[in-house]
Amino acid sequence: MGIKQLREEEKGSGLVLTLMVLLVLSVLGIAIGTLTIGSYRLSDATRDDTSAYYVAEAGAVAAYEQIQREVLSAYKNNETEGAFYNQVSTILSSKNGQSSIKFDQQLGSEPTATIRTEKEDSQNYNIQSTGEIDGKERTVMKKVTVNWVNKSTGGGGMPKLPENAALLTQGGMELRNGTLVGDLHTNSVLKDSVKISGGKNSKGDTLYYPSSTTAENLINREYDWKWIKNYVAREKNIDFKVYENLLKQVKVPTDNTIDFKKLPDKIIKKNENEQYKVQDNGNLFLNNYLLNTYKLEVYDNISFNKIIVESGKKLTIDPMGGNHTILVNDLSISSGDIDIVGKGTITFLVNNLSISSGSLNVVEEGKITFLVNNLIFTSSNLDIIGEGIIRLVVANTINFNQNSYINASGISKQFLLIFTGPNPNFTNINKMNANVISIGNEKPVDLNNTTINGVFLTDNKEIILSGGNWNRPSNVILIAPKSAVTLTGSYLMNGTVIAEKFKMLGDAKLTYTKIVTTGFPFGSSVTVTAPSSEDIITSGTIIED
Repeated sequence: MGIKQLREEEKGSGLVLTLMVLLVLSVLGIAIGTLTIGSYRLSDATRDDTSAYYVAEAGAVAAYEQIQREVLSAYKNNETEGAFYNQVSTILSSKNGQSSIKFDQQLGSEPTATIRTEKEDSQNYNIQSTGEIDGKERTVMKKVTVNWVNKSTGGGGMPKLPENAALLTQGGMELRNGTLVGDLHTNSVLKDSVKISGGKNSKGDTLYYPSSTTAENLINREYDWKWIKNYVAREKNIDFKVYENLLKQVKVPTDNTIDFKKLPDKIIKKNENEQYKVQDNGNLFLNNYLLNTYKLEVYDNISFNKIIVESGKKLTIDPMGGNHTILVNDLSISSGDIDIVGKGTITFLVNNLSISSGSLNVVEEGKITFLVNNLIFTSSNLDIIGEGIIRLVVANTINFNQNSYINASGISKQFLLIFTGPNPNFTNINKMNANVISIGNEKPVDLNNTTINGVFLTDNKEIILSGGNWNRPSNVILIAPKSAVTLTGSYLMNGTVIAEKFKMLGDAKLTYTKIVTTGFPFGSSVTVTAPSSEDIITSGTIIED
């Protein structure tokens, strides 16, 4: 075979080789292209996944900031713990399904963050934020804790009284009969504005008066005896504005709850022929021989038309550690008992509250607020047994009768009574351990045959303490900077009277005694720091759900 023949046989081999090289290059090109496209797609997916996380995170932060603002506003606008927690619950639940923030488009896609909230209890919630972009979703969670900080200024922060001061008046005083033990202070400079007469009983240890007048000008003695031992001119007047400012600080508790659940009917059966409905069409009746005791466990805000407890029966109400509101048109206790037990907070919104020969007790550590339009209290007990707290606000009418006991087992700082109706009738209360505020009234404050231990604050123009309570004297600071106060009959009072004018008649007796004012919710002689936002609401770190 010649060289020429070999060359002829190798013709076309270069083409084959070229094609093979092109084939290899094509395969390599396709592989590299596939790898590049896959890498690009992976990068794009990773970008979307990461973006979804950051969108979810931003949504959680934005939702918390909005919730924080609304919770702080709720704290500012609510005066009761229960009302605050109820509004907080409404705030958190209103965020469900919302988009907390609007994002700009990214590469033609518009990210979204959808919010869900979950309630663990009245103080603890979870914010769940789901971020979504181009079909990719990531979900994160942020824990939120809210806390009610008591708005009391700390109690015991009453303006400091002069030592041994039984009586402080802006204007005149008449000491006709009766006995006064302690010092007297007046800001009056008018002639004969201090009138002293009647009997040889003590009318005070020392009278302090403005240095701009004289004792001879100020005092009208109708008899010759020196009922007051000493007279001292004072360079500086008593500042009555501090007592008037206490009235400006008063905030009457309210409740803005609007959503209530009506409980289903409940039948008590002894047999087929003996049965009755203890819960019947929005009413609760505990007055049937088939049932002596009944426990109402409260898990939500609920409403009743009537709650009636009679004939020696006992209703126990347990808030189960929560914070709830109970709306009742008529709540009547007649020869029966209601015990509010356990921990937690309940606000009762009651149109008519009537207690006759019965008892209403807060047992253990409950914090209970009654917002009542009309109160009738006859021969009954309203008591705190344990460490509980009661705030009773009466807006319209208030009536007590003999053998009425208010917080007889507790101490005054546990019970606050606020009355804003026209006729402040506090008569015939055998014993009331409470701080009392009576404001906006039309008629005089009547304290006939009543014993009060605590602080009594009022803007009323006239107060009458009368009757006989010698075996149960009141231990009270009466702060009535706008009032003409009359102490008469056989009324016995230990403490201090702060008034515009004062008159003492009959066998009445006023003796200076230092009164413990700890827990009085208004007024402070020291600066009290307002709670910070972190005291009211805090959040945890963001974690992926």
